[in-house]
Amino acid sequence: MSNDDSKEISKLVSKALRINGINGISEKLTRLSKSSTQVIEFIHKHRIDTIYAGSQAEGTETKESDFDQMTVVHDITVCMSKEKAALVHGHVFELNANVSQPGYCRLQVYHLEDEECVFLQACQGSIKNLLEEQNDGIILSSDKFVNFFVNLPKRLGFCVPPQERHGPCAMSEINSSLGRHIGKVKGEKDHAYGLECDEWPYEANEWFRRKRLHDWPKTEIIDTIKKQSCHAVPVGDRISSNFSREWRISFLLQERESVWNFNDTQLHCYVLMKKLLKKYVEPTISDELSSYHLKTNMFWLSEERGISMWKQENLLPCMINCFERLLVCIENEALEHYFHRSRNLFANKLKNEKYKIFALTKIGEIMNNLETSVLECLNDIKELADIWETSEKNTTVFLQRCKLLPHLNELYSATEETYRDIHSHVFEFKICLSSFKYDEKEIAGLIVKDFFTLDEKLSFQGITSEEKMFIPAWYFYSIRVGMLYYRYVKSPINYDRYRERIDESFFTVEAAIHSIGRGSPIDHMSGMLYIASVHLNEGQVAIANKIVLEILKVDNVLVYAGRCSEKRYIKLTIEGIPEQQQNIRNKGKEMPHAFDV
Repeated sequence: MSNDDSKEISKLVSKALRINGINGISEKLTRLSKSSTQVIEFIHKHRIDTIYAGSQAEGTETKESDFDQMTVVHDITVCMSKEKAALVHGHVFELNANVSQPGYCRLQVYHLEDEECVFLQACQGSIKNLLEEQNDGIILSSDKFVNFFVNLPKRLGFCVPPQERHGPCAMSEINSSLGRHIGKVKGEKDHAYGLECDEWPYEANEWFRRKRLHDWPKTEIIDTIKKQSCHAVPVGDRISSNFSREWRISFLLQERESVWNFNDTQLHCYVLMKKLLKKYVEPTISDELSSYHLKTNMFWLSEERGISMWKQENLLPCMINCFERLLVCIENEALEHYFHRSRNLFANKLKNEKYKIFALTKIGEIMNNLETSVLECLNDIKELADIWETSEKNTTVFLQRCKLLPHLNELYSATEETYRDIHSHVFEFKICLSSFKYDEKEIAGLIVKDFFTLDEKLSFQGITSEEKMFIPAWYFYSIRVGMLYYRYVKSPINYDRYRERIDESFFTVEAAIHSIGRGSPIDHMSGMLYIASVHLNEGQVAIANKIVLEILKVDNVLVYAGRCSEKRYIKLTIEGIPEQQQNIRNKGKEMPHAFDV
């Protein structure tokens, strides 16, 4: 295939990935994913410190993606030295890597508090039950730690899907309509529990000092990453005699930040390589090569070559470069961890010579037929898949037919314009769903403790586009507070438990309507329907009817950002029946939107 044809296919594939409906992959959507993820983590930090990771948080989600998160167990700290440990409160462990391979360690007891930490108390556990005595001291067993959390739901009587151990994680299968917008209702969820380190391991400080010849990552990103904590997660080196006692150092935050700063072509390269691995390699050697290896390889290539090569028309050549580097790593059985360079990610991989030969051969075949292999993986992008099938899977014919279809570029432009508003609203709705996890008792507590603080944090003046992601959380919170006020107006028997905590003047119909009203801009329908419901319940039918009629104006077209349908638009007809439609061009204007009520 000529260089010009390679560029044309690169452009087509890149454009298709960027505007692939709700599940598009782009720098813009990655920034939205970053903002929404950080907002969700922020608004729940008072109750549990959870870090969301993996494809969903990174903004590289596909139908094959799973759900990853790590809960940080507070008041248990890992320190790099006795000197630093002496300054820390709570349960304190010293990192000991003397007999472990790079990237792994044991956690030796430095100090234990008499009183158990809040998190373990809530889980009905004790740190002392997770310890083991060894010749050189008492250590925190990674095996006991992870099994404690794997068995936690059963021990506490929670009705959740069965969990099993998966490395440092409790893994469960989930069935959820929340993935319906990408055609996915099943998946696996990995939930790890980690401990915060007081600083980076000494060996990893090489990353700060590393001489970089190019412009990736940028200086401001390096400065951001320097401030981020690393964590110890409960999994040991598979070939170590201390496997059940060892912990691995995780750079989850740093890796997530790095992906968040990929440009479009880097993101597309990463997503396509994951698809190719899933389709052609994993069915035969599922445990030898992973998306984590691909990500690490891309980090290194981005640093070694710089950002200038990562252009839309170079997508396929960039993939070739990534695969060439990966082949060298596989051949040498050496892939350095990007942040902890002394750790070899292939140290215990590809020891079976047949697996190694298969990986080298299969990746070589993918490289030799890259255009065909890539197009075979895009069956979820209907427009390209249809042309590919009717071209009898011949790349030359495929390109000719694409060029003969002038409406294809028009289709891309229309779709990009159509989804311009939807993308941000989908992430806003994700934040609202997360906020819904607050129960009434928590909300009542927040009214007293944090209501005005939240006002200050979540209602901004002159904020950036990324900070705007806080606003839907504030709107949703205001609606929930208003509904709580109204509920206790109508059910005073339950008022006593909050009498000492909340001013009696809060519990009025007027206060409820005022609070719901503050949250009503959340979308075109939900907030106002809550207000209409209060008026209707108070017997004020005319007011309620007026509100509803204003919402249901004929020919009003709403962007639908909910999760109950794959169709993205609701058009209200003269009969009062909403019609769902897939694509409506917004003609340059921002359209009102609707969430699930």
